[in-house]
Amino acid sequence: MTQAQQDSTGDAERVRAFGDELVAVHDWFRAELAGLRTGEPLSGELRAHCVTFCERLSFHHSGEDRAVFPHLEERLPELKEALDRLRAEHVVVAGLVERLAAAGTRDELDRLSAELEAHFDYEEKQLVPVLNSLDAVPWEVRR
Repeated sequence: MTQAQQDSTGDAERVRAFGDELVAVHDWFRAELAGLRTGEPLSGELRAHCVTFCERLSFHHSGEDRAVFPHLEERLPELKEALDRLRAEHVVVAGLVERLAAAGTRDELDRLSAELEAHFDYEEKQLVPVLNSLDAVPWEVRR
């Protein structure tokens, strides 16, 4: 097998596992939230960790909204309802992130955690099988 064929095969396997990559990203967020929730009241280092977490979450959701969801909606119009729901949930999560950043309370962290868990569960149920069936993900930057 030539190097080009090996690269192509590796890319195809990676694309077929794109939904699994989404779950891995969500699992990272879940673990980070669990760590935040077991810490002391949100102050000092824990607050800084929370800000970093929230920035990464915002980046993740904005990437889905700008690139992934429009791509899927164009090719799979039957996903429109699910994608609209996910976009709306992104707005709710962004509001909770703002409230957490402003208040920094355990209650706000718990609200965000509950909303994100429900959001991740729904997104995985709706999109992982679809993402794992893609032949290509043209929204990615090629190396």
